[in-house]
Amino acid sequence: MIEIDSTKCTKCGFCFEVCPNYVLALGKDQEIQVRYPEQCCICGHCVAICPENALIHKEMLAGKFEDLPITEIPPENMRNLLLSRRSIRVFKEKLLSKDLIERLIEVGIHAGSSSNGQTENFVVIQDRKVLSELEKMVIEVLWNKGLKYLGNKVGQKLAKTNLGDEMLRQAIPYHHIIENRRQNNELAGMIFRNAPVVMVIHGLRTNFMAHANCSIAIRNMEIMAKTMGLGTCWVGFLSAAAHLVKNKIERYLEIPDDHCIYGAIMVGYPKFEYRKIIPRKKREVRWI
Repeated sequence: MIEIDSTKCTKCGFCFEVCPNYVLALGKDQEIQVRYPEQCCICGHCVAICPENALIHKEMLAGKFEDLPITEIPPENMRNLLLSRRSIRVFKEKLLSKDLIERLIEVGIHAGSSSNGQTENFVVIQDRKVLSELEKMVIEVLWNKGLKYLGNKVGQKLAKTNLGDEMLRQAIPYHHIIENRRQNNELAGMIFRNAPVVMVIHGLRTNFMAHANCSIAIRNMEIMAKTMGLGTCWVGFLSAAAHLVKNKIERYLEIPDDHCIYGAIMVGYPKFEYRKIIPRKKREVRWI
């Protein structure tokens, strides 16, 4: 799987040091050896780090690699970018080009994944009829599987036993929101906020890191979207509904049964521009 071109190798040992799975070893005179090829997770670190292009990886052809330009982002600029990100729920009536969506997916794909599994996939939804039906489905599941019971003390007491004080505090307003909007026939747009695009990411049910993998990918896309003048917002209701009723929503979106939805975001051009960094609650930070 991996070969070392001895005519190019300078024995710097960079590939040996960065290999996460201990595939390579140092022989006599610092010669690089491929000791445990079966342990390779095909991450490409060895090829990407070699200054002389001396590594040949049969599963990752050299032509697939891009030269990485030097990128310098001042820490203060990055801080301002991260702190300026807001959850956008009001969008302009402006469609997104396919090119913009594909650029977001690219940075999502390049996010880290556990054991370099790269088993997370994407669904891009632009069809208004599909979004409307999906929205109704999500509201129905959330209401019937729990929120409707939070309108009385008995239901709240039972929920408190399962969820605890804080999660119950967060859930009760959603009972009121759905109940009030049902009464006023205002459910349309409640979940996806009339965003032009909803992007769903799903991963293997059996991967205990799938939730983290999908979250990291979405975070990449959120930050990239900000630099492109786009706004995003997590669709937590969609993920919650998917977990409450196994495979119902996944099958509607033609997602394989062995995969589960672990995240989704709305994407569009924000109608308004925020001009202040919003303060956050003080958190406990323990130094050990």
